[in-house]
Amino acid sequence: MKYRFTKYLSWRKWVVPELLRERPIHRWLVFPHSFTDDIVRSLAVEWGLGTDDLLLDPFVGAGTTVLAAKQLNIPAIGFDLSPLATLTASAKVANHEPEYVEDQWRRVRRRIRLRHANGEAQAYAELVREALPGKKLATFHGAKAAIEDLDVPAATRKFFMLALLAQIPKYSNAVPTGGWLSWTPNRRPAERLAHDMGQMVYAMLADLREAPQRGGKKWRARLADARRLPVQDGACSAVITSPPYPNRHDYTRVFGVELMFGFLDWEGTRDLRYQLLHSHPEAKPDRPAADGYEEPSFIARAIRQVAMHEERERIVAMLRGYFLDLFLSLKEVARALRPGGRAAFVVGNAQYDGVPVEVDRATAQIGEQAGLRCMEIRIVRERGNSAQQMKEHGRRPSRESVVIFEGQNGR
Repeated sequence: MKYRFTKYLSWRKWVVPELLRERPIHRWLVFPHSFTDDIVRSLAVEWGLGTDDLLLDPFVGAGTTVLAAKQLNIPAIGFDLSPLATLTASAKVANHEPEYVEDQWRRVRRRIRLRHANGEAQAYAELVREALPGKKLATFHGAKAAIEDLDVPAATRKFFMLALLAQIPKYSNAVPTGGWLSWTPNRRPAERLAHDMGQMVYAMLADLREAPQRGGKKWRARLADARRLPVQDGACSAVITSPPYPNRHDYTRVFGVELMFGFLDWEGTRDLRYQLLHSHPEAKPDRPAADGYEEPSFIARAIRQVAMHEERERIVAMLRGYFLDLFLSLKEVARALRPGGRAAFVVGNAQYDGVPVEVDRATAQIGEQAGLRCMEIRIVRERGNSAQQMKEHGRRPSRESVVIFEGQNGR
């Protein structure tokens, strides 16, 4: 199948997260490989979205789509399997009264003090205990307990939990590097936590005071699997999302300390790892039936080429599972999207052993199997391959693209 490829290289800074780190509210917590709100704003204008529409993001991440939609006064809902993602997105789109939140912060602040290691810390997974040893974990635990004890709306507790979770990288011995954690001694003293968290809270309050607080519950983020969306048929006018790239990055490891400190035990985190989209080798999700799916022939050829190299069984399984999961997600989007509605999937191509894997073209073809019509593939960036790949196979850039679909019948 042939698809219309168009170069939109002026969007190249919109598929990396750097700009979000300077933008109010978005910057509260930024996930790696996020696209920016510029994509949402541009497509919302292009598609004529307004207050009578519903925008869907089935991979909500840190909430870029739903927050940008709120800023544009377009109702939106996002879903994710990660409780860290849904808490982050929910805190960003909730209506907060700054004066009330500031008053509650004073109550929390009084209870955050240096604590010595105690038995409560033993309830946490080993990863958390090693990343935040001794007084650090005890002090973080005390701050979490102070937040949980507040008699306040859930949105306010989420606001403070996000501010607390955002402190973990400043104190942790475990440092995300690519898709994994490396270990580096962190000597930041635990007694600084109240000060650092206070700086974060007041920066968040400053952002809120600059932003209009729109009423109602038109912007939400909930826990759900993109392969089984709790959305009625034809309920959505548009979709703007980015599934994880097939790059082997495991976000339950990248955010393992945050997940196991704030939400899940070791077993729960392992179960989440298994159920995630098959973009990393350890995933082994429970999936619905994939009726109507046929692996694109050019993807099958690429996978066969990768399989010729030694010890690539897990990568082969990952790639096959990834495109199967992509089909199931696109099928749910096709069901949720009204006829004539638009969908944008931000995707990144991959390379393994010098073999290019055209995720954007595959997304277009799989989307049509799922019941959508591919209108265009917008090439927005060409990123270099890894140093190891470049040394072995030369410079072979991989595309990042925005695949644009139209809903056909809402099935």
